[in-house]
Amino acid sequence: MARSSDALSPDDWRRICDALRYLGRDLHHRSFAVTAERRALLWAEMDSCLELADRLSSTQLPEGDQED
Repeated sequence: MARSSDALSPDDWRRICDALRYLGRDLHHRSFAVTAERRALLWAEMDSCLELADRLSSTQLPEGDQED
């Protein structure tokens, strides 16, 4: 299986970013039912998911090339 980002369509990248943001929101919601120590870990992971989604979005948006 190729690991090239060229194999992913713009819709695929959007879905990946949406999934990362959804995961970040889910981690945030789950954090209210755990200890403060665990909450800090969940929030750090949430921040990482959201940051990655933003980075992927910003690198994919300018291209906008559609395959024929």
